Amino acid sequence: MTKKSNKKWLIGGLIIGAAILTISFTSLQQNLIYFYTPSEAVANAADLSSQTIKVGGMVKPASVKWEAEKLSLNFTVTDTTGNDIEIKHTGTPPDMFKEGQGVVVEGRIDQTGKVMISKNLMVKHSEEYKKPDDHSTMNKALLEQSLFKQ
Repeated sequence: MTKKSNKKWLIGGLIIGAAILTISFTSLQQNLIYFYTPSEAVANAADLSSQTIKVGGMVKPASVKWEAEKLSLNFTVTDTTGNDIEIKHTGTPPDMFKEGQGVVVEGRIDQTGKVMISKNLMVKHSEEYKKPDDHSTMNKALLEQSLFKQ
């Protein structure tokens, strides 16, 4: 190959590489969902109202209002600094959802930072596994016949 031919391949490769990087970067930017505390979300609500965000905090005691017929769940997320955000969620809550529990809510916040419409609700759970005690209701005979028993 000549120098002119090598130069064409190098320029073509650089153009293709730049195009791939540009497309990857813009698609990554569009799919990022940032995580905020209630304090950060309230402080930046005007800027954040046009995008989907995640807010993590604690479910405020005595704030949960569940209407099973409408699948409507309203509650307040709070943090240690006293900033509260009212969450409006449609759908059944996760099994471990309760007052005083840590939650992460994905959705859109209004410009005032007081209300957030949720499209996804996640509950923090314990990472600790506890083996059942001797008084559990497990069927010991069934465990003895288990395929895992040798």
